[in-house]
Amino acid sequence: MSIRREPLEDTWHDVILKSMRGQNLQASTLAHMSNLSEDNIHTLLQGHYEEKTLRALAPALGLHSEKLLHLARVPFQLPVEDIPNNFQILTTFYHDMKVHSYLLWSERNHHALLFDTGGSLSSLLEELQEKQLKLKAIFLTHAHHDHVTKLRELQQQTGLPAWIDQAEIIQGAHALPLDFLYHLDECISIRAFSTPGHSPGGRTYFLDGLSRPIAIVGDALFARSIGGIPAEAYRSGLQIISQRILTLPLTTILAPGHGPITTVEAEREANPFFS
Repeated sequence: MSIRREPLEDTWHDVILKSMRGQNLQASTLAHMSNLSEDNIHTLLQGHYEEKTLRALAPALGLHSEKLLHLARVPFQLPVEDIPNNFQILTTFYHDMKVHSYLLWSERNHHALLFDTGGSLSSLLEELQEKQLKLKAIFLTHAHHDHVTKLRELQQQTGLPAWIDQAEIIQGAHALPLDFLYHLDECISIRAFSTPGHSPGGRTYFLDGLSRPIAIVGDALFARSIGGIPAEAYRSGLQIISQRILTLPLTTILAPGHGPITTVEAEREANPFFS
């Protein structure tokens, strides 16, 4: 498949705001923690880059200073050149927001799986028809509307089962067992493991048996950032990402719900949320 270079979902400014919200930190508190003035903090919060202030603020937010500075200074380039040819990114819109769903199929039996529904079914239906694929099941990373909005319509057309974490059961979806395992063919397997934080029932799907492993992470993790995590789950959510996603093989492709795909190696090296 062709490699699309798309902008990051989050800038350095978004990273700061997500960290502040996740820790319930106000500008006055950050000024005290970082020995900066509130004016310095407010300048950054307005999106004005100032290296010295950003370097001093990052540790107070629990962010890696050099990674955050690199994100602010260097234009983003993260092509992933070796995507399995039986894995397709389907980018649609939910209102004015780009959202990804993903299509995986077996070249042996032409069975296919869909991960999240996105905001439109047209691209999915075109791919199924063009490649003569038979869709077998729908797997949902979490229940936020931009990821499940077309579930009912798709099920009305196909009658297919859908699966989601038991903490976020919605109409038409079954509860995933904790250690769910699905075989698409004799080589390709899909394992689902729990990655709550952004949402209470977040699931990551690990696709094995392809030319390269893939983890479909929903909104748990973005390239160089994370999905927003509420304060009550912030620290545990970061720990779960670190322990369950960033410990996957370094070559694993990370396929998020928004923004460009990335890899475990790239996020371990350059994501400011993880040291």
